[in-house]
Amino acid sequence: MFRSKPIEIKEEPPPSQNEEDKRNPFIDYARQSGLLLEDWHRDSLLVPSRRGNTSYFLSGSSSSKNLRCLPTDGSVVHLTSSLFEGKIITRIRDDNIDDQASNKYFRHRSRQYNWIVQGKFLHRTRFDDVITGQEFERPFRNKPSSQIVQSLLGMLKSKLPDSFECDFLSDAPFFQHPLLAGCQHFRIDKANDLNKSSTRDELHGLGADGNIKEDTSLLNDDNIPKDGAGRRKFFSKQSNLSRFFFEPDMVYTFDFFSNYFSPSTFSLEIGPMSIDLVPYFNGFPLFLSMAKDKSSGEYLWATEIWHKRLLNYQETPGRLSRWCW
Repeated sequence: MFRSKPIEIKEEPPPSQNEEDKRNPFIDYARQSGLLLEDWHRDSLLVPSRRGNTSYFLSGSSSSKNLRCLPTDGSVVHLTSSLFEGKIITRIRDDNIDDQASNKYFRHRSRQYNWIVQGKFLHRTRFDDVITGQEFERPFRNKPSSQIVQSLLGMLKSKLPDSFECDFLSDAPFFQHPLLAGCQHFRIDKANDLNKSSTRDELHGLGADGNIKEDTSLLNDDNIPKDGAGRRKFFSKQSNLSRFFFEPDMVYTFDFFSNYFSPSTFSLEIGPMSIDLVPYFNGFPLFLSMAKDKSSGEYLWATEIWHKRLLNYQETPGRLSRWCW
């Protein structure tokens, strides 16, 4: 009598902790970025981006320790890369409730965060070659239809720079625009003058209100408006951007703030509405500050904001968020 051979059932070994982590985009990218459990002493963390792996952030002390996490109370941090060297400060609303200086900056303002970078370009670089924006290495979740995206971009077209570029629906979404068309305050100083007057752990040109004092006089062009809003509009035109260069013998200061994105809650704060962003970015952190050489693809500097809530990237958007899409 013919007997069939028993079917052998091979039990697969349980996945290792490392394999499980790789299935979680948040944990996998966190490991690549060098984040440790001990770093999570608060809900949100500001860290040097591994995408800008040629940038180094050093403490303002004489020890010049390379930092893994960055302060968000306005303390000066020194940065250096193959394209740029200088200083950066970052302020985040509600992230340092006991810090009087930080609280004073945000008082009676709708600003959610601010960063200021001051320093020198190490190579002559054309204005339109230095961009900022956001980049993601995996697609959005719960994304809107292409028709909605195109409609929104059409509504915003008149307010966007000529060289604004974006792709929100691809496997690697991004948007980018010239740095000078985005920062609210900007100034230029001669490096030799600052070497004589400025100190290591202070920013030159900082006003009593916490804003950098706008000054573009060293560009020697009377057509450039003296105020930040006018200058941004002027440099939103590609024809204006392409005429100027960042020179290595000058010190440039970029002052940027946002009224809408809250790093402390990872949400958009628009008047009385709060739109949770966690369900959309697929566990990926956002750049908080970033500047990139468009020609080479190399970063001048890059910092990322992480939040514990990104672990919940698979949750469904709330009713308000779905309605907004």
